[in-house]
Amino acid sequence: MPKINILRVKQYLALDADNHYVPAKEVNPGTDNLWRCPDCHCPVRLQDNIIGEDAWFEHLQPTEITKADVSKCGYIRAEIRRQAFLLRLRALVDSMDTINPVTHWFCVWCNTHYRGEKHCKTCKTGIYSISRRDWSWNYNQPEGKSNSGNKATAQIPPPSDR
Repeated sequence: MPKINILRVKQYLALDADNHYVPAKEVNPGTDNLWRCPDCHCPVRLQDNIIGEDAWFEHLQPTEITKADVSKCGYIRAEIRRQAFLLRLRALVDSMDTINPVTHWFCVWCNTHYRGEKHCKTCKTGIYSISRRDWSWNYNQPEGKSNSGNKATAQIPPPSDR
């Protein structure tokens, strides 16, 4: 994963010299006023030179004086939490098994094995088809076992002649 510069968090509000909130899209391009972060009050700069994107503010490189304040900034801490969440999510997704599409089918209605799309050409439907894996699992179970695990099914005695 590429390294993210945490200070480049996009903020769309800043405080001006009079401590008034200023939206980034309302600032005149090329203005060199001093703006501050509304959370940590550290200096931020206007980024308005990206074509096709709205203007935003981002933190300046912290000095020794502002380093402690920037580390407590809610905007930056939220971005750090977001990046940590994305890393955990990416690791979780990467560890998951891939799903392979089913290509082998067995139609229980007409007892036909076929491959490809789930549509039996003999009975002209796919509603009665199960995957080969499910079909072979079913036939490899011991006598008297159900599909739901190790519980024995009720045994029906054969009809007796009277």
